[in-house]
Amino acid sequence: MRNQPTHDRQAILARRTGLAYLGIIATGIFAEFAVRGSLIADDDAITTADNIAGSPGLFGVGIGADAVMITLDVVVAFGLFGLLRNVNRRLALTATVLRLVQGAVIAINLVNLAQALGFARDAVGTDGTVLAGPARDALDAVERHALGYDAGLIAFGLSTLALARILATSHLVSRPLALGMYATGVVYLVGSFAALLAPSASTVIDPFYAIPLIVELAFAVRLVTRGLYANITEPAHPVPVGV
Repeated sequence: MRNQPTHDRQAILARRTGLAYLGIIATGIFAEFAVRGSLIADDDAITTADNIAGSPGLFGVGIGADAVMITLDVVVAFGLFGLLRNVNRRLALTATVLRLVQGAVIAINLVNLAQALGFARDAVGTDGTVLAGPARDALDAVERHALGYDAGLIAFGLSTLALARILATSHLVSRPLALGMYATGVVYLVGSFAALLAPSASTVIDPFYAIPLIVELAFAVRLVTRGLYANITEPAHPVPVGV
């Protein structure tokens, strides 16, 4: 019974971490698809600038959603470290640092979105005409943001592989979920390097991002509903549990 308070604290930490992870998924999808996906026209600077200038509030909300996502990512980074440091401290610290690096890169990268908003406003005149120069600047800023985002995901992919290693070797989750986390890390790495070095290959890789969505959602739900193991005070002998 003396271990019960520790177990309860770990259950609360797992639940809080899982809820933050769900928040990351929700805000990330909203910002990327509901906002930028609806306003940005690939290779069309005029349309992109016109759309952003016509919906500055929505574009700003997207930036805000990204900021919330980054904050929640910090919560998840430290939450997972708290849950896993007694299982494999070295890998847990590696995963945490890499996840924080990702957050820092994406946070700095938000400057590009703020610049895109400013350029788009400058591009659209009061009579509705769109100036090509500022419009091009707006699209360039959006594209810089996309590249910076992918650069950040390289660190996240490596962090995910470290997390997968802990989950697999310690039997904290079922084998399919641990393998899925490995696959998630690989998808992020391959997709990010492709976006940076071979953009034409991105269309082939994009469908595979369904894997991270499913796996990370399953892992987040697992944290909220069941945690990772039964007794944190006995890390050398974790209780095997299913997804």
